[in-house]
Amino acid sequence: MRALREPRSRDLWIAVLAAIAGATLIVRADIASRRAAFQAEARTAHRVLSQATSRLDAVLGTLVLVAGPGARAGEGDATARLPALYPQVLAAWRREAGQPWSSSPGGETVPSAALAAAEARSAATPAGRREAALALVEAGRAAYTLVQAGSPASFALRVDARRLAEAEGWPWPAGAPVHVTLAHGGDVIVLQDAAASPSRPFGLTQGFTFTKTLASPSQPFAMRAQRIAGPSEWPWSLIAAWAAACAAGLVAARRWQAARADRLRAEELARLANTARLNTLGELAAGIAHELNQPLTATLAGTQAALRLLRETEPADAAQNTAGAVRALELAGAQARRAADVVARLRRLLQPGSPPTPPVATDVAAIARRLAALLAPELEQRRIDLRIEGEASPARADPVAVEQILHNLLTNAMQALDAPGSRHAGDARDAPGARRTPEVPAPGASPRRITVRLARDGARVRCAVRDNGPGVAPESAARLFEPFFSTRVGGLGLGLPLCQTLALAMDGRVDWQAPAEGGAEFVLDLPAAAGATGPT
Repeated sequence: MRALREPRSRDLWIAVLAAIAGATLIVRADIASRRAAFQAEARTAHRVLSQATSRLDAVLGTLVLVAGPGARAGEGDATARLPALYPQVLAAWRREAGQPWSSSPGGETVPSAALAAAEARSAATPAGRREAALALVEAGRAAYTLVQAGSPASFALRVDARRLAEAEGWPWPAGAPVHVTLAHGGDVIVLQDAAASPSRPFGLTQGFTFTKTLASPSQPFAMRAQRIAGPSEWPWSLIAAWAAACAAGLVAARRWQAARADRLRAEELARLANTARLNTLGELAAGIAHELNQPLTATLAGTQAALRLLRETEPADAAQNTAGAVRALELAGAQARRAADVVARLRRLLQPGSPPTPPVATDVAAIARRLAALLAPELEQRRIDLRIEGEASPARADPVAVEQILHNLLTNAMQALDAPGSRHAGDARDAPGARRTPEVPAPGASPRRITVRLARDGARVRCAVRDNGPGVAPESAARLFEPFFSTRVGGLGLGLPLCQTLALAMDGRVDWQAPAEGGAEFVLDLPAAAGATGPT
């Protein structure tokens, strides 16, 4: 079930199911079409056989009429000419009244008792609509015999059943995969045979079947037609085309998903870059406000002191100049006070805790995994292995702030690994999203790795970001969180101070330590959410 949750596996299963469903519909439509065509052909074959058997009934009726009391001499010898006129008639016999049926009429051996019994059944029908009777069915020879009683003579015909299927209009040529039989009682005459077994062609199903009794009352054979149907006759070219279309759709869907994922990743990176830029600008403004506040305060204090001295020591001969100086100093003091008020207001506005953001239960592990997926292309390009280990219960924090802190720490680690010969810079990238040529590790060098380790320590949640880069120089360790300090060329030194400011606003902190195996490790320490439990 886990494989079905993966996007690639899910798309593959969808494509496979679509191919199977489409192939099933194609096969069903093809089977329905061939079944309808077979039914139409079977009805045609039934009509042809019914007409042929009715024609034999008419021939026997004509023979009885010709041999009637008013018949002219020589007309009774028509039986000798019938096989030449009707190819399906193998032989025609005549029995004069008062004489028995010959056991070998016309040289053909036929049980005379069977002929006499059939004649009796024919004579039992009303004279006005007398019908022939079926005397004998020879399944092995595909022949049968008809007898019609008459006066002064009765007649019999031996019929080649296979020749009935040679009449004009027969729908199936020789070699067609169709099995056609005529059945009467327990006797079955095969009119047309197929190459495969008619019971289960190709070992699958019975195929298409059609059964209907012939329209002739004297020859009540049940015509059964069976069309062989199996995988060999399926439209494989169309099925293959559909499967290829499904495969092409899968490839197109994956390309679209990859393009969409790249677009969303780029948008997310741009969002984080904008957030980092705004936070960095806020930290910069806070630093500027802090640095300018003391000079402005000193200027204000000096101006006020000069104003006080001028008021206390006013010479009689310099009254006019003193008055102008007083007005100028009053104006300067007012402007300095106004500037101090503006800077103080800006500083209060930019402080992370004003206004405070209410903390919520934040899944730090989920944020770490999300950032790992977001930075996956850049990590792969830099050939850096990112691992996330351990689990922790939710922390009480601001999710946006936690995301920004972890993003800065991961970016710092990647930059440290990009320059193995340089010292670890204490700030994040100043231009997130900027592209640079990553340094490829030399053959035989240890793999570059970043490890994110999550743990619960009592009422605290800890998230450690460790790299196996060059580490932090001893002379720089004490100033890592100092604003505007950076050992990286072009760095502003505001990334780690920003992280610390954001963490402190959430009742947390960011610590640094040097692992024994080398590199650097920054630990984000946050309070656990109320009521949360997890691994310790």
